[in-house]
Amino acid sequence: MLGLTALASIGAAQAANRPAGYVTICSEGKTCSVPANTSVAYGRADKFTYKTLSGSFVCGEVTFGTGTKVAGGTNECSVPSGTSSASSASSVASSAAASSSATASSAASSSKASSAASSAASSVATNTCAPGSTIENATVDCGGITVGTSCNGGSESQQPLFTLKNATIKNVRINANAADGIHCVSGNCRAENVVWEDVCEDAATNKSEGGTFTISGGSANAAQDKTFQHNSKNSTFVIENFNTYGAVGKLWRSCGDCTSNGGPRYVQINNVTINGTISSTVVGLNRNYGDKATIRNLKVKGLVWTSAITSKPRICEEWKGIEKGNGSTEKYGEFFNTAYCDVSPSDVTSF
Repeated sequence: MLGLTALASIGAAQAANRPAGYVTICSEGKTCSVPANTSVAYGRADKFTYKTLSGSFVCGEVTFGTGTKVAGGTNECSVPSGTSSASSASSVASSAAASSSATASSAASSSKASSAASSAASSVATNTCAPGSTIENATVDCGGITVGTSCNGGSESQQPLFTLKNATIKNVRINANAADGIHCVSGNCRAENVVWEDVCEDAATNKSEGGTFTISGGSANAAQDKTFQHNSKNSTFVIENFNTYGAVGKLWRSCGDCTSNGGPRYVQINNVTINGTISSTVVGLNRNYGDKATIRNLKVKGLVWTSAITSKPRICEEWKGIEKGNGSTEKYGEFFNTAYCDVSPSDVTSF
């Protein structure tokens, strides 16, 4: 186990090798320890992989996965400022700095450390699995913990539980207090093996103009309105290897009446299983904005074909989208094999 004095020394000397708001606790190959369910960053030079850990672990690829080590120097493991083990290390560092304050270089170091600590205090929630966290340019592995905040019914003014900026969140369960789920607001985002135990407003929303939001693995239960909401234009939603349970309104919907509404919006659905019910349609898109849904390997429990090209529940509906305040949206109906609904009846299986 690495001593606290050594930990403090590493943190002060190589602060650039930890994210803003984090304190280094050990370096590559060392064993360090954290309290239960602590978000740990591993890497260097502003490139980090995040994982939620408990107890002792080895700082390295053996814990964070093959390919996570950043070449060019010594990688470090760090935790959010305020974590109990990090607080102890910071206290030792402060004492060491005070004892050597007679030299100019020590005074300068102390000033920088104080500035870094102040910055850290205001950034604790960044790149963590804490509800309300913004995850930016990083992959955060939550290790299967369950989180939530509140749920105000179908209110669209609720804040997201997580905000992704060109980032990935994985292995997290979201309870019934799911607020407005996960938002992708810039770049390309990914939610991997995320389980929504009881969807509040929407499970996830794509707001990244020109970006792709991928949902890979995981499941959602009881999305009464829609599971995935798509607001950004010239962007893509990918839903793969996913399951829904309980009563669901829609799997995916392109916004029908957003402010400054438009498109195109694209959705790619592959190997998705609807284990519960769909009260409306699996997919709803806006024909007039050039949206396109590509659906393959879709399984729907209790699906009934009412004709060769119509089903209950409906699979892909084409709509007329509008700008907010300019009338009402108009539904054209269910379609197969069009420029907008790229799906054949053979792509859908009933069970």
